[in-house]
Amino acid sequence: MYILLKKGELNRILSLAYARAGTIYKLVDKVNIPKSTLSAYHTEHRIINRNNFEKLINYLNISKNDIEIIKELPSNWRQIKGGKNCVEIKKKNGTFEEQMKKCRNYSSQSLRIWHKNLKRENPNKYYLMQYSRFKKISNYKFLTKNNELVRNKLELDIANLLKSMNISYKYEPLVKIGKRYFFPDFLINDKIIIECTFWRGFDKAVKLRSKIHYLEKKYLVYVVIPKALNRYYETLNQYLVLGLDNLAAVLQKKSE
Repeated sequence: MYILLKKGELNRILSLAYARAGTIYKLVDKVNIPKSTLSAYHTEHRIINRNNFEKLINYLNISKNDIEIIKELPSNWRQIKGGKNCVEIKKKNGTFEEQMKKCRNYSSQSLRIWHKNLKRENPNKYYLMQYSRFKKISNYKFLTKNNELVRNKLELDIANLLKSMNISYKYEPLVKIGKRYFFPDFLINDKIIIECTFWRGFDKAVKLRSKIHYLEKKYLVYVVIPKALNRYYETLNQYLVLGLDNLAAVLQKKSE
């Protein structure tokens, strides 16, 4: 730690110390502070550290309260100040943005390599970690009867329907198909996957078609949508279940 004193205070302390010791050389022996350091304090060309400050006031037998202290500075204040000065210099000569760009590029490249290595060496851990991060920033705000958070009202209704039918399920589990990983909405008995959406648009059907292409290699897949959205998902007719009542009927039939 360093002690920043009011202008003139450090000079006053050193003058008193010189007067008491007789000479600067005798003061060096009394307080065990180098001559060059004492001289820098006397001319106030250097901020005094706490250790030397306490040596001097103890030698003078004066209280810290009798000295006008502006504030205490951390041990790394020089590095902080140097860093700020370096930034200002780079901004003035126009190299700051270029340096920052290089740092960002290096950081981005290192991160890509890290992702690539973890994805290759431990894909399960990688995808679970990525999905965990995704869930933290996603808007999961509907609480099911199983006390789990889901994304939207349709997922909430399906989860509660499964609960009411005493059907155990996993919500957004990690499943692996070949070398690909997915997080389907619901998985029942490790056999049936339920995807659900109330997105108005044809693009969602295209994405689901691509996903189902892999999922159906291992699972029986159903896509639950509100009846009113049937026209957007006609390309998925063989997988579609329109509404909760129809889903309940399908699941009931599968359990028989």
